[in-house]
Amino acid sequence: MKPDPITSKRIRAQLKYDLIGKDSYRGVTLSYAYLANQVGHFALAFGPASGIYLILKHCWPSLHYPGLWAGVGMALVWIGFEVYNITEQFKEGKGSDGKYIFKPDNKNIVEDTAIDMGYFTFGGLCFAAGSTTDIQWLWILPVLLLFYLLHRSRSWYITKICQQTAEYPYQLRLSQWNHPITNTAKKIIEDYYKGDKTGKHLLVYGAQGTGKTPIAVALANEQSIQRYACLYTTGTKLLTAFYDLDETILKDNPFALCTWRTADCLVVDDINPGDPVKDETITADLLAAHIPALAENKAAIIRGNIIWVLGNAGDNNIHNDWYQLLIKLGVKADNIIRLEMGV
Repeated sequence: MKPDPITSKRIRAQLKYDLIGKDSYRGVTLSYAYLANQVGHFALAFGPASGIYLILKHCWPSLHYPGLWAGVGMALVWIGFEVYNITEQFKEGKGSDGKYIFKPDNKNIVEDTAIDMGYFTFGGLCFAAGSTTDIQWLWILPVLLLFYLLHRSRSWYITKICQQTAEYPYQLRLSQWNHPITNTAKKIIEDYYKGDKTGKHLLVYGAQGTGKTPIAVALANEQSIQRYACLYTTGTKLLTAFYDLDETILKDNPFALCTWRTADCLVVDDINPGDPVKDETITADLLAAHIPALAENKAAIIRGNIIWVLGNAGDNNIHNDWYQLLIKLGVKADNIIRLEMGV
């Protein structure tokens, strides 16, 4: 299933929200942070270039094109910084053996870094062109670069919209996940990540500290980056959402890309805490009692791609209760995947 495209109207609405209004009042969105980040890259090249330009003119008055030297020089400095930055970034998620549990999406990271380099270069070239008036054609370079950057930035801006509307408690890539794990669990996660997720239910069990929530967030976030409409919620919130119509949910949050019923991937967290807490917070029977609140709830669960973050790994009753609940609802046994975290 391909993700639904983010319309131009939705992008314009997000731009208006990000650019009009005080972030100190209503908080900072990921899409706003992305815009601010790129403006910052431009400014970090343009601003220092002006200072270097004045120094060059004062100390070396015979130097030809001091603005060009200053602008291009600052762009190269920041490009060098980004090269160092990406090498350090690739270290995140590596274990004590220097290896990743899950390999990073190198293409995705390199593309993002290249865009950052582009904005640094744009800032440097803008100063160079503006301060070197006797080379009029020099403006062609930053103008052409700007068109390319705006095209690529639109793509990343849409990605940030998908990530922030999912309402994750934090941002995490699958390659950054680093907890002790068995080969069996790793294989299950890799197969889920690479395979068709339509109608799949991933039941995640484990004690506290085994990485249940992080792996659920990471798996869903990877889908958000591919522009699927995902959503993070908790067991308690889902119980109450059973009683709300989709129209009501979207009215309360006009920026939402989906509801829990229409999400391409739904993460249901905090159902049970897990060892050392043995008690269940939300039982399968309790969830089953509220599913009939609206007729469409059952169908939404059956067809959904849902990651259920459950509790104790060693309690077979919990395993069977949640498995049997899905079976009774009509989910095919082949579409129910049990993932036991920890070693």
